[in-house]
Amino acid sequence: SDIADFDGRSSLLYRFNQKLMSTFKDVVSLKFKSMQEDGVLFHGEGQRGDYITLELQKGKLSLHINLGDSNLHFTNSHTSVTLGSLLDDQHWHSVLIERFNKQVNFTVDKYTQHFRTKGDSDHLDIDYELSFGGIPVPGKPGTFQRKNFHGCIENLYYNGVNIIDLAKRRKPQIYTVVRDNDVCFPSYFPAVGAAGCIE
Repeated sequence: SDIADFDGRSSLLYRFNQKLMSTFKDVVSLKFKSMQEDGVLFHGEGQRGDYITLELQKGKLSLHINLGDSNLHFTNSHTSVTLGSLLDDQHWHSVLIERFNKQVNFTVDKYTQHFRTKGDSDHLDIDYELSFGGIPVPGKPGTFQRKNFHGCIENLYYNGVNIIDLAKRRKPQIYTVVRDNDVCFPSYFPAVGAAGCIE
């Protein structure tokens, strides 16, 4: 299996081949083991207001999703769902997110929440990249919007792409951003190998 050790200071960026990724269907799966009760597992956003974020908040896992809305002035199309508790117990937990248009299945361990996103859009528009382990602030390498994830992530797949395997093979579409260090260069993730994550 492919495991990465996130130290609470760095995040992995997966850069798309094109500027905009517009999807009607998304599948994200991973296992994680956390050392802290708060931290961003992954995030993507678009200039038109779309976003998807998975984060630990006080030991619970929250999925925030906004597919945007053609009528931005009148509706709030933000949807949040929270599952689990005490997920910062340093044990492995599995996550599966399946979205088809506005219908989302969000599974943590054996518990699944089915919900529909708000607003009238049914596709997710993400610009440039997805980040794993934190949300880097654009144009400010080394600064992050929220607390970074501190722990281990295993078998991380985004729409069939094995993200950690790409990082291990130092593929150019994977970048690393490190908090407080101006490090933003391709395909080097010191934590892949993950000695701290082996049982």
